[in-house]
Amino acid sequence: MTRNRTALARLGPVPKLLIAAFVMDLSVAMVGLSVQFRANELGATPLVLGLLGTASSLAYTIGCLFTGRLSDRFGRRLLAGGSCLICAGAWLAMTGAGTPMRLLAIVPFSGAAIAMFWPPLQAWLSEVTVGGRGRLVENLGAFNVAWTVGLMLGPPVAGFAWALGSAAPFIIATASVLGVLILLHTIPAHVEGGGEDAPEDDAERPDGEVARRFLYLAWIANFASWFGRGMNGVVFPKLGLDLGLSERTVGLVIASLLAGQLIMFLFLRTRSSWRYHLWPLTIALVAGGAGYVLAYVSASPLAFAASFALSGVGAGVTYVASLYYSLEGGADSRGGRTGIHEAVLGSGLFIGPLMGGILGQSMGLRAPYVATALVFALTAVVMHIVSRRMALKARSTEAQRPAEVSGE
Repeated sequence: MTRNRTALARLGPVPKLLIAAFVMDLSVAMVGLSVQFRANELGATPLVLGLLGTASSLAYTIGCLFTGRLSDRFGRRLLAGGSCLICAGAWLAMTGAGTPMRLLAIVPFSGAAIAMFWPPLQAWLSEVTVGGRGRLVENLGAFNVAWTVGLMLGPPVAGFAWALGSAAPFIIATASVLGVLILLHTIPAHVEGGGEDAPEDDAERPDGEVARRFLYLAWIANFASWFGRGMNGVVFPKLGLDLGLSERTVGLVIASLLAGQLIMFLFLRTRSSWRYHLWPLTIALVAGGAGYVLAYVSASPLAFAASFALSGVGAGVTYVASLYYSLEGGADSRGGRTGIHEAVLGSGLFIGPLMGGILGQSMGLRAPYVATALVFALTAVVMHIVSRRMALKARSTEAQRPAEVSGE
């Protein structure tokens, strides 16, 4: 025990935040899939399964609009720690839910609590990063890998834990998140030189209008990626079980999306050529849409896993871009921007399950995959329209400046 405490004390603030991210998303993924299993066991319809995902994501989306700014004002640790406590209470309460409607009444509390965790944690990471933009990119890469591995391992762990009893995944997740609470209290709020730019960063940073344009474009693209993930999270568990797959196999197949995302996170961690270019976001949307088209025609676990992995590759690009651009700029509003980043992806997690549930019940469990591919195509069109209009507006503003200076 003493050795464990000594090892924990030796860890720096960044590794501790990475551990917190990993454990939190491992727990969230376990609970998310176990809620679907439990509701399906209780006889929930596809629409109710969709509402379970929607209710949690709606609470998360609304919460993120406030928690980032609240953490700017009251501190990162206070909100993240409160998140752990509320999650523990909500997840334990789920073990006693005897009907789908009781689960539906509990999941918004879980969603709101999770919203208290991620925007503060992301801003916290930037504030304990020393070394400017280059080191921040490295730490963000490690951060993205940490939470993705957690999400990737969560469904298989939930599938195996389910074999021990329907309450087991919820109890394991509760114990894990309380461990995160203890860990957070060992992390300093700030470190000397943390969150400050390196001398060379100013020369690399683009014009403010350009940075703002790519921030908005990344948010738009990331919405589609998380829309797809939210839809798949409520549709495939039932589709997979209806096809005769076990809970363990369903968990492993769902994890393939995160595996594709993880591969892209590792690829982008040491590369900078994607920054402030539109083509990476466009290719990401094409890959994501193609993955869901392939899922529509898939029949075997391997085929589903390959299609989800392709969509995950695209999601990796959009998430990295959205978070990176959100952390660029003034330190005093990082929490606010990361809050919007999380709210945008949360809105995808809100609308995706709702659409998946409605279409799954009315048109069959494969129909949502076609609709999701169309959403990706529409998002790509909207993204290019927004990019063009913002670029034209910026050029018009630039052209007017000489005239204003000369008094014409």
